Amino acid sequence: MKNKSALIVIFITIFIDLLGFGIIIPLLPDFLKNVLATNESMIGVTVGIFSLMQFISTPVWGSLSDIFGRKPVLTISLMGNVISYSLMGMVFSGVFDSIWVLIIARAFAGIFSGNLSAAQSVISDLTSKEDRAKGMGYIGAAFGLGFVFGPAIGGVLSYRFGYGVPIFLAAFFSLIAAILSMTIFKESLPEDIRKSNKHNFQGVTLVNLKAVKDVLSNKTVGIFVIIFFFITFSFANIHATFLLFAERPEGMNLNQQEVGLLLSFLGIVGAIVQGTLIKFFKTKIGEEKSLIIGNILTMFGLFLVPFSGNIFYLLAVLVVLAFGSGLNNPMVLSLISTNVSRDEQGSVLGINQSLGSLARFFGPVWGGFAYQEFGFQYPFITGAVIMLLITIFSFKILKK
Repeated sequence: MKNKSALIVIFITIFIDLLGFGIIIPLLPDFLKNVLATNESMIGVTVGIFSLMQFISTPVWGSLSDIFGRKPVLTISLMGNVISYSLMGMVFSGVFDSIWVLIIARAFAGIFSGNLSAAQSVISDLTSKEDRAKGMGYIGAAFGLGFVFGPAIGGVLSYRFGYGVPIFLAAFFSLIAAILSMTIFKESLPEDIRKSNKHNFQGVTLVNLKAVKDVLSNKTVGIFVIIFFFITFSFANIHATFLLFAERPEGMNLNQQEVGLLLSFLGIVGAIVQGTLIKFFKTKIGEEKSLIIGNILTMFGLFLVPFSGNIFYLLAVLVVLAFGSGLNNPMVLSLISTNVSRDEQGSVLGINQSLGSLARFFGPVWGGFAYQEFGFQYPFITGAVIMLLITIFSFKILKK
């Protein structure tokens, strides 16, 4: 790999940023249910609005990173997170007692969360096709480690010191990441490519439906983008409902501190898979077969969660779920990236991430609705059914 120092900075930047994001995961559903007294459907909408705004704005950040470079996009998005987390902290600490202010803050955070597509583009800039899956694994490992420490920090601090403290800490972490981006990170996209892409500035739009159509109509890349969308939707079904399931008095009866530690355990397994096993699976098994294996494990993990009778059974199920998710995500991202030319990496990965954000909007919205209308098992069961269908689809397509 070229420029390992830049890759290390990207890893640290994404880790710190995802640490802040992970802090909120065990807090938001708990705060909405126990403080603002909202129903499960509204919890799903509040959790999902972040991703809806990501869907609208992420292609813009991906395209702008192709025109102006990766560094300014990373820096601006991280500073936007500082502002949005600070506003959320005011809601969580009681300065603003309104779900609508919280929704606005979440929407604002979604608009400025363009750092992932830019970070993926940095990996594409600095790695060969042979090392692409390993490079995407670094991003996945940073995600995983963010989810290792973030939920635990959020759960423990909110349980002991109140909801506002960990949110303001998340704002501080994003500020650190922004400073690293401004001071240490060196631009990875060559100047000649940036200059040649400047004529595309007039074509940058919030939702470029033509560009989405072009990507989806590509017989190779489009298939992998569709697979990524449904993988993301299936997992996102539980974003708003896992805590509600775990806190059920007639079930596990856990508090947000214990749920945060459970989610951190999920992150530990995912980080191990993405940080140490990706190269083995890619070289010994192959990306396509590894993707199928990851899909099958994710399907079984989702299906078994609501039938966990005790904490030890749940931990075993979470290992299966985390292993599957840690395997299929970097594999499908690598398959997308290796089938795209270098000067289109930011745009295509941005569209893919945007569609993934749309899946992360529909997932929590559906999950909250299914939890409220049909029962606590159904967000997990429907996610498993979708994973079964996409696994069959993946197998048939990749076999051809």
